[in-house]
Order: sequence, then C-alpha cells, then structure tokens
Amino acid sequence: MTEKGGCIVGTKIRFIIAIVIGLSLLFAACSQKESGNKDEPIHVKGILLSGNTILITESKELQLQKGELISLSFPSNVELPPVGSHSKYDVGPTIRESWPLQGDAKAVEVIREYAGTTVIDFTTAEAILQHLPDNSHFIDVRTPEEYEEEHISGAINIPLNVLDSEILDTVTDKSDIIIVYCRSGNRSNTAGKQLESLGYKVILDAGGIIDYSGETVTGSEP
Repeated sequence: MTEKGGCIVGTKIRFIIAIVIGLSLLFAACSQKESGNKDEPIHVKGILLSGNTILITESKELQLQKGELISLSFPSNVELPPVGSHSKYDVGPTIRESWPLQGDAKAVEVIREYAGTTVIDFTTAEAILQHLPDNSHFIDVRTPEEYEEEHISGAINIPLNVLDSEILDTVTDKSDIIIVYCRSGNRSNTAGKQLESLGYKVILDAGGIIDYSGETVTGSEP
C-alpha cells in the first residue's frame, strides 16, 4: 500500500472512531436524562369510582393504561376529589404490583366535578364488578324477551322504557356505580342520559352485547 493510500485509510478509521465516540456520548447523555426523571410523578386522568379507586381515562404512561383501575393512597395534604369527578392525577413514580395496581397520589386537579356518562368496554366493566361488587350495578336495558334469550351473567334487566321509575328502587345510593349495556349501544347511550338527569354520579356505558366476547346465559335470572 502506498503512503498516500495508508493516510487515507487512517483518516477514515479515525473518522469512524470519532462518530462511534460521539454516538456513545449522546447515548450516555440521554440515559442520564432518563434516569434523572425517575423521581418525577406519573400523569394520568381518571374518574373516582368509589373509595380510592380510579378508572384511568387518559394516560401516556406504559405502567398505567386507559381502562385500567388503580387504588391510590391520599396523604393529608392531597384532598380526595368527589365521587364521579374527572380529574388529573399526579401519581408517585413507584407503582405497586397488585390487583388493582396501587400508587400514591401526589397532587389532584379536578377537571369536572361530574364526569357524566363514560364509555368503557366489557373488560373494564368486568374488572369493576369484580373489584367493587358491593356498590356496582350491572344493568341490561333491553327488553325482557331479549334478556331471557341471552344476557351477560350478573346483569339484571331494567328495560329502557321503565328505567326512570325502576332504577330509583334498584339503586338507592346515587353514588353507586351503574354499568349499562344493550344490544348495539344505542339504548345504553340513552340510558346514560336518563341516569344523568336523575342525578346518579358514576355512570358507565359498556355498549352492546354484540361486542361481548365472553359466554352468555339464558333465562330470567342474572
């Protein structure tokens, strides 16, 4: 190899080494920045369902996804928002693995004191019914004939046309959680509006049974 050719090769090698070093420094700086953010809170939005259980409605965090539940502890300097309110939550960076997940509230900002009817899926509905069975009500608002032909286990039947009158006897505490569904989602949407007008605080619309992938039951019993 000529002296000139050796110089060219040496220059290329030094150039490649410089690029590798530069990329390594950039990666180290990014990693340092990320590690410096580990103590920052996690930001989510959610609805207070009952007690200290939050239904997450919006999140960009991998640890907490939309539709998940989290039980939060509230220190004395953080006020618990009203049941049924939609709020922004700053949650401590350490999420405790349990079911539901657990975390510590660092700050709360109420967006709306009354969230109104919130659309959920059946997976979320089943999680809520399992976690909060004592104050959750699963209601099929279709006709008695539709209900007897096929319904989701655990649901009671209050047809839409009598919902206004019968719900008051069935769910006496207006802070309880009401989850409604119908055939395709139209009647459950209407049911949500009726329940809002009656003053119920936590109304969740699971949509239509046509989107339910689990097993159904027949007959007149839940």
